[in-house]
Amino acid sequence: MIAKKMIFIYGSALLLFSNVVNAQRNTSKLMPKDSTLMYINGEGTFLRLGKKDGATFNLASTVQSGYQYNQLDSTNGKTNSNRLSLNMVRVSFTASGLKDKVSLGIVNDFTGTSGILEGWVGISVLNNHGKLILGQKQTNTNNRLAMADERYASIMAQSIAGKSNDGITYGGLMQNFVGSTREGGIFFETNFNLNKWRIYPSVSITTGKGQNFFSTQSGPGFKYGGRIDVMPMGDFIKNGAFVADDIYREPKPKLAIGVAGSYNVKANSPIGSDNGLITALYNNSKVQDWANYRKVAADFIYKNNGFALVGEYINGSIYGKNLYTNAVATTKLTDSTASAFYNLGNAFNVQASYITQGGWAFNGRFSHITPETYIPTSLVHNQTWYTVGVNKYLSGNALKIGLNVNYIQDNNSALLKKMLTGNLAIQLIF
Repeated sequence: MIAKKMIFIYGSALLLFSNVVNAQRNTSKLMPKDSTLMYINGEGTFLRLGKKDGATFNLASTVQSGYQYNQLDSTNGKTNSNRLSLNMVRVSFTASGLKDKVSLGIVNDFTGTSGILEGWVGISVLNNHGKLILGQKQTNTNNRLAMADERYASIMAQSIAGKSNDGITYGGLMQNFVGSTREGGIFFETNFNLNKWRIYPSVSITTGKGQNFFSTQSGPGFKYGGRIDVMPMGDFIKNGAFVADDIYREPKPKLAIGVAGSYNVKANSPIGSDNGLITALYNNSKVQDWANYRKVAADFIYKNNGFALVGEYINGSIYGKNLYTNAVATTKLTDSTASAFYNLGNAFNVQASYITQGGWAFNGRFSHITPETYIPTSLVHNQTWYTVGVNKYLSGNALKIGLNVNYIQDNNSALLKKMLTGNLAIQLIF
């Protein structure tokens, strides 16, 4: 793990050195007027040095504050609560140089437990049709909305360290089978045309410990995964295939279909997105061990003239059940008891929205979660999630004001729960 961090540090230093040298070369040969400094609403400040192969820098900050009201109705009674919070406080910095052949990205999260949410360096290959990336970033092996930038989420609610703690931002599918959306490792992305189709394949090898690339990690094994996105009607505007609302109002119909999968060897957390949370499993040799966690996702998004429809499905399962739940290796792990250690089962999510030309967005979402097997200690319960919301986009998406209402029914046989939640939030990107 130390070697991985050293590679990342040296790679970052090399990239920064390349950009500095490139910037100095261009500023010495070209007049100052060839460099540009501009602010774009909703995307931050851009600095470009030189006309041709100059370095480009982007600095953006996001602040989202909110008020949440909760009403919990369970077999233990009814309770009400509310809170004021900073849902998101982030500063992101990206840079590229040498005709976009090298790039760098850093995202600082001031509401999370770790200051660095993302940190990566990238090298373009295949005539800029591919990129090799080393570091921590949003992984390519989750569902579509998990790969989206939280700043453009249609539902605004509290998000800490890239995780939607109560699931409201992304719904029950991600809450039960994704958790952390960033992972550290090596990523390869490419893209090409097939007639009028646009294809985006990607593969990755990560630590399998979620957002812990810059901290101490325990347990063996890596996570291997890949994803492919097919766009039969051509590419979307900007990164619109991974934004739930049609904020760019696609003038022509656009469709993207994606399939992703991952295999996390010896996952020591319930959904392979954290570090060292499972400590009570053992193998035949009475040594602590873990199962391999598999995840498969399929999704689509359709957009046209402000209307957007997203559908997602995900399945979580394990392989390697020749394990025991006691240190003397006498109580074998079964299909039922495994559900108390890993998030196993299926979930689907359907979300529709419409944005008017005046920037008013209306959305609705339905999610359903089904456990693979169920016992009172199962981590996944039979759940149904309903969400409706309205947002107002202002100043080119730089300012967003939103209100959403969520109803969650959790059918846990030991504790039946019904929760009603409302969020009012304001977000500013500058």
